[in-house]
Amino acid sequence: MAKLKDSKLIPLVIHNKDEKTDFIALYNPKEISVDRSVPWNKHKSSKGDTHVLEFTNAEPMTLSCELFCDFYEQKGDAYKLFVAPLLALTKVKESGSEEDKRPPKCIFVWGKNFPRFEGVVESVSVKYTMFLPDGTPCRATATVKMKQADQVRTKVRKKRGSGGGSSGTGSGQRGDRTGGTGGGGA
Repeated sequence: MAKLKDSKLIPLVIHNKDEKTDFIALYNPKEISVDRSVPWNKHKSSKGDTHVLEFTNAEPMTLSCELFCDFYEQKGDAYKLFVAPLLALTKVKESGSEEDKRPPKCIFVWGKNFPRFEGVVESVSVKYTMFLPDGTPCRATATVKMKQADQVRTKVRKKRGSGGGSSGTGSGQRGDRTGGTGGGGA
């Protein structure tokens, strides 16, 4: 794992398209996994050892990598300086319309030759591995998982009737509303 500030390496960036902010990795990852699953179902005309497969839909690709931070020498707080900005990519937006109340769409970018990955951060798992004498975490490794998405939407509850008297206890219907922009560049 190469440290970025000691060289002219190009940093890995996860760009938050909604907030127009960037999470910049302190160290580039040593490996990145990209998975693509294409499910095939057994067709009803299959008999015995003769198998007929039927394609229905492709699943979105997933990307995962480990990101590392070390603030021991600076006596820095790994949570505040590294983990919190990374977790912000999973935070549900609280203001705006109902369609906007979702985590942001992101773009994973590393230099010019690694393919851009556009989607959402599906999970962040953090392991703290070193602490300062006062208990402040100063070193951590975060596993980031993203899911490919050309568009993102929020499932919005529609209220019945025009009185708006729904108590939100399950009496409404559910429907999709567009909450993001289509595919394309940053």
